[in-house]
Amino acid sequence: MGCLISILRPGVGLVLGVVIFIGSLSLLVLNNFSEKLQSADFYKTTIAAEGTYNRIYNKVLLDDELSDKTSEFLGNIQVVSHDEIVGLLRDILPPEYIQSQVEGSIDRTVDYINEDVDVLEAYVELTEPLNNVKPVMFAYMDSRIDKLQVKDPGISACSATAVTDLSNRFLQRFEGLANGEVPTSVPSLEALDPLCRQLVFASAFDLLLVSSNLDAETTQLVENNREALRGPFEAGETLGMLKVSARFLTEPLMDEAINAVREDLIEGDRFDLIHQLAEWDDGTTEAEIREDIETGRDWISRANNFGNLTSLIMVIGGAVVMGLVFFPKLSGMLRWPGVALSINGVFFFAAGKIAESEVPDRLTGVIEAGADKVSDVPPEITSLGTDILVSFVSQLIDGFVGPSLTLLIIGAILLGSSFFTIMIGRFVPFVR
Repeated sequence: MGCLISILRPGVGLVLGVVIFIGSLSLLVLNNFSEKLQSADFYKTTIAAEGTYNRIYNKVLLDDELSDKTSEFLGNIQVVSHDEIVGLLRDILPPEYIQSQVEGSIDRTVDYINEDVDVLEAYVELTEPLNNVKPVMFAYMDSRIDKLQVKDPGISACSATAVTDLSNRFLQRFEGLANGEVPTSVPSLEALDPLCRQLVFASAFDLLLVSSNLDAETTQLVENNREALRGPFEAGETLGMLKVSARFLTEPLMDEAINAVREDLIEGDRFDLIHQLAEWDDGTTEAEIREDIETGRDWISRANNFGNLTSLIMVIGGAVVMGLVFFPKLSGMLRWPGVALSINGVFFFAAGKIAESEVPDRLTGVIEAGADKVSDVPPEITSLGTDILVSFVSQLIDGFVGPSLTLLIIGAILLGSSFFTIMIGRFVPFVR
């Protein structure tokens, strides 16, 4: 009988060692993956830590491949400098608004992962920013107009030639505004006598109505705003007149730009991430992306059903049963569970450290290679997405180290204790 037990012990110990390994792996995965993946704060903190919201303004929206979309967001008004573009984007789409929308999407996504909702809705609502475009851009144009050079018209008398010349010069300014261009200078109206201003207005306005550079909508707005423009023009308010004209000359341009943005949005002015990913990648569909996401959720659900308690029982129970296999030899009861736990601790600690050093670089390479195959994804979006994803993965991997050290320390204590059992055996006669 004793011989049979001696033969069986190694085999049983090996099986229990596998049980302890699976339990340890499951425990690490559940603690470091599932718990973090099901925490909205994990995503919010990681995204904020990557400077995401500032990068959206300073890099993403200024990406060459997004220049058309950025221009649309600015109402297709020509903006002079990088700093002005960033400032205007912040006014139209404030950082706190983006953050609230992103974090709201995160909350909805986590609810989906936790199976609190059945449909994943990852979107950002853009109704408020789109409504901000006109007020912000009108204010910007007013500030540019306030800085214009008001030049002497350079006429000594209000002759027919002078009226024609001035009318054409004002027509150029109006047509430029209709194309989103704020002029750098303008002839002074104040320098003209009242009668001359009336003549120039009548001539310039008539020329503007028949201008081939204006579409039908803009022409109608010009005609409807004749009196609104006449007042400051004939009163000699040069800059005030340009501000008034800027309103109705650029509004159709802004409407067109806003409508172009809305073409990429779903109902409710929502920028839907899953829908947009499918648009960028011709090789997949929205339904396929959602199916892949649902598969991932199912795996998380299965892991949760397996449970921390089950994993803990496998580790602790396996170690205890392994110890009992070597009863009544106390040294064996302590040594072999200690060896098993130590090996697991060393393995997972080493695996975690290797993963920390290797996975981020390899993951970056994989993402970049995949992005090259999806030509429509702007580079700055790929860069930002890569940094965020690598940060996520790095934090998940980092969670392996602490629990692995715990296993290693417990195993080392048991293993070390096994060499001092002779002292215990003197007081506990049924063990040796």
